[in-house]
Amino acid sequence: MRLHRKFAMVKFFSVLGLLALPINSAFSQDDFEAYRRQQIQGAQQVNSEFHEYKEKQDREFAGFLKDQWSEFKTVPGAVRLKEPEPKQAPVAPSAPKTPVVVVAPVTPPPPPPQPKPVTLAADQLELVFFGNTVKFSFDPQWKSYRLTGGAKPETMSDFWTQMSGSKYEQTIQDINAARQQLKLDDWGYVTLWRDVVRALQPERKTEQNLLLWYFLVKSGYDVRLGYYDANVFLFVAIKQPVYATKYTTVNRQTYYAALAEDHGLGIRAFFSYKSDYPAKLKALDIQSAATGFTKSVAAQRTLAFDYKGQTLKFDVSYDRRLIEYFESFPQIDFELYFDTDASSLLHQGLLPQLKKYTSTMDEEEAVNFLLSFVQHAFAYKTDIDQFGYQKCFFVEESLFFPYNDCKDRSVIFAWLVKELLGIKVVGLLYPGHMTTAVELKQVKEGFSTVMYQGKRFVIADPTYIGAPVGMPMPVYAKLSPNRVVEIQ
Repeated sequence: MRLHRKFAMVKFFSVLGLLALPINSAFSQDDFEAYRRQQIQGAQQVNSEFHEYKEKQDREFAGFLKDQWSEFKTVPGAVRLKEPEPKQAPVAPSAPKTPVVVVAPVTPPPPPPQPKPVTLAADQLELVFFGNTVKFSFDPQWKSYRLTGGAKPETMSDFWTQMSGSKYEQTIQDINAARQQLKLDDWGYVTLWRDVVRALQPERKTEQNLLLWYFLVKSGYDVRLGYYDANVFLFVAIKQPVYATKYTTVNRQTYYAALAEDHGLGIRAFFSYKSDYPAKLKALDIQSAATGFTKSVAAQRTLAFDYKGQTLKFDVSYDRRLIEYFESFPQIDFELYFDTDASSLLHQGLLPQLKKYTSTMDEEEAVNFLLSFVQHAFAYKTDIDQFGYQKCFFVEESLFFPYNDCKDRSVIFAWLVKELLGIKVVGLLYPGHMTTAVELKQVKEGFSTVMYQGKRFVIADPTYIGAPVGMPMPVYAKLSPNRVVEIQ
């Protein structure tokens, strides 16, 4: 299908280019008009063939949906850290005995109110997507569609046939144009489509899932529909391993319940079609997350700590809308969090405040300053104690949630070191613990180090309270990390 589409588009634009050519003296007006009509007819034929090809695919798939269904079992989501994290952040022997200043965690502010979609015309809606206005056309029949007869193969097939005969192509074009304008990642694109189907079918989860399934498949993504009793589920193929989310395997492809609010915890088994969609579909790629598309709504957090006998306090603004976006993001491997940037609010607020101090320090002192900031300005709590499940924070989330743990401290510390000092950082994963190491120009005798890709990195642990660069937690001092996380 992809090659067919490419051929059709090349030929179509070639025709347009020919139509724009000037007429020379050797080519009469009548000859040119005859040639132009021939080329237009050729383009129309290509377009007609392409539509016939798509209709054939839809008929074929609708036929699969009528009877080729099997029951699939779900598998509990993988655990990212199997060993428990420390219940309390340990304190280094060299840490000051005097109490350090920690501003008490505050209750996170609620998300900004979401304006309701606005009907602009009988076939056009406007919604607000994280502060951005998105307009799109739609087929009015989509708003009145109801899954009648219950969730079963025949009704799923009928739905696909009905949608394939509707005016869906312009809607996909409108949403793709919004994606390009906002520079959304794959998960942002899926999230935008979720808002679209919610606007079309408010308060009707079953119909929302059916519409989302159709639009994402037609957009080229590998999303699989399933049902059990009256419930309709969506499972999506994702390139990266996903944690804390149930999954299943169909035709050797892993599908995750990442679109379910409970990460699929309530789904033990479901029925789905055995055959794949006739065209090649792609898995979602969420190796990185876009952070620059939101219309920022600033929320405030005060951070404070003692440094060399002086109490330093910082009033920090972060993007509440970005936090709202991250709340639905699947739990992926550590690279995603280390490599995702913070909002412009943190770039313009927190970084300049810290740079006033680090700009006058040498490299080692600056690293120790940032270590002390992360060690003391944030309150520690494990994921299990704070949420009841494992979660890894993006940089922005450490400003939002009352507590963070070793993974989150490693992420925000690495971001600060990269942005303020320009030093190479890696993540180090030990049993039950995540920390970091930095590439210093001068490595002092006695510093604890690790070798990675021929370079020596010095341990810098933002969870070991009071520990300077080069000092690891004693329990990990003689251990090699299970894994070194490359940070871009």
